[in-house]
Amino acid sequence: MKTLNRYFKGLALLAVLSFGLASCEDQPDAFKPTSGKPTLYYVTYADRDILIEQAYMEETVCLVGDNLRSVHEILFNDQAAILNTSFMTDHTILVNVPKELAAVQTDKIYLITAAKDTVTHDFRVLPPAPVIRSLSNEWAAIGETVTLKGDFFFDFENSPLKVEFPNAEVSEFSKISKTELEFKVPEGAVEGKIKVSTVSGTTASTFHYRDTRGIITNFDGATDVVPQGWNIAATYSDEGGIDGQYVQLGPADLDEEGGWQEALKLPFWCGNWNGDPMGITSGPGIPICNFIDFTNFKNMGIKFELCIPESNPWSSASMQVIFTSAERCANDSWQNNSYIHPDAGLCRGLYTPWKDTGSFHTSGKWITVTIPFSEFVYNADGSKGTVPLSSPSDFASLVIWPWSGGVAGTACTPVFRIDNIRAVPVK
Repeated sequence: MKTLNRYFKGLALLAVLSFGLASCEDQPDAFKPTSGKPTLYYVTYADRDILIEQAYMEETVCLVGDNLRSVHEILFNDQAAILNTSFMTDHTILVNVPKELAAVQTDKIYLITAAKDTVTHDFRVLPPAPVIRSLSNEWAAIGETVTLKGDFFFDFENSPLKVEFPNAEVSEFSKISKTELEFKVPEGAVEGKIKVSTVSGTTASTFHYRDTRGIITNFDGATDVVPQGWNIAATYSDEGGIDGQYVQLGPADLDEEGGWQEALKLPFWCGNWNGDPMGITSGPGIPICNFIDFTNFKNMGIKFELCIPESNPWSSASMQVIFTSAERCANDSWQNNSYIHPDAGLCRGLYTPWKDTGSFHTSGKWITVTIPFSEFVYNADGSKGTVPLSSPSDFASLVIWPWSGGVAGTACTPVFRIDNIRAVPVK
C-alpha cells in the first residue's frame, strides 16, 4: 500500500508540474474518455503533495485515483465544478472547488460518469475567511442597529458566526446573509476594531468603531481646526448628533447642474496670510499635515459621519473633497479659490450617492462616508485630474463642498450634517 501511495503521489506532482504547460498549450483533441467507474484514493493541494480532507471555495485541488478520464461531472456537495480535460489524466484531475456555497452540505465529492455511475469521497468545502468592508455608522451608539458589510458571513449550526467589538460581543442578529450582518451595537462596546469569526477563521476590520484616530475636527472644541475661508454659512448644533456638536450646511438651493453655492462650502484653508502657513502650529489656519501623519497616505482615506434629513434630500452636484498644499491655497497664484477650479486639474474625491436613484437622504440617521485617497483622481467637472496628491505636504488644506462634479441632477435644497472628519488607514 505504501508503494501504491508513493506511485499516486508522484502522479499528483507530475500533474502539478504539467499544469503550467497545459495552460499555455491546450490540447482538447488529445483527451480520450474511458468507460467504467473511476476510483478516487485521496485529494491533495494542487501545488503541494499533502493529503487534505477539506479545502476553501475556489481553491485548486488535485484528485488522485484510477480511471479518472471516465469522469464526466464532479460535484462538491451539490455544486458542479468546471472540468478542463487538459488537466485530466487516468490518475489525476486538477479542479477548482466551486465558488458558491452548497444549498445542501453533504461534505462529499461526487464523481459522475457519462453513464451516470457515481463514486463518492468524503471531503469538506470551507468558505474563505470572512471579509469586512464597512459599518453603516462607525460612530453608532450602544443599542443602535447597524449593518456590517463584507463577504463570506456564513453561520453554520455546528460552527456559529460570531461578531466581537472590543469589550463586547453581539448576542443577536436581525439579519445574516453572505454579504451583510444586521445587529445592535452591544452593551460595553468601546473604541477599536470589530472581529468576525466563522468556521474558516477570524478577520478584524481595518476601521475602528468610534474611531478617534486622525481626527481633523469633530466640532467640539477638542481640536484647533475650525472652518476658515470666505463666506462660510455653516451652523452648529448637538441636537440629534452622535458625539457632541456637528456642523450643518444648508438648507441652500442647488440648481440641476450643481452650480456654485457658497452657503454649502466647508473650507479648512490653512494659513493666515501673514507669513509661512507651515509655521502655524496651533489655532486657526494650522496646516492639517502639521498634526496628522500622511506619510502612508496611499493606504489612507477621509471619513466622516453624514446625516441628511428626509425633508431636505440631495439630488444635484457631487460632494467634492479637496486637499491641497499650503503653497497652493495660501501663498502663490493659486490662492483665492483658483486651485479648486477645473482648469487647475487638481485631483479630488467625488461622492455622488444620489446618481443612481436620482435623490438621496439618510432618513435623518447618521452614516459613515469613506473615500480612499486612491480614489482622488477626479477634476472638478468629473473628468480625470492631472495634478495628483503626491506627498504628505499636499494635505495642508481641506475643502468639502457639494458643487459640479460633471453630473446633471434636479434642483434641490439639501441639508448636510457632518461630524468627526478624519484621515485614517482604509487598507
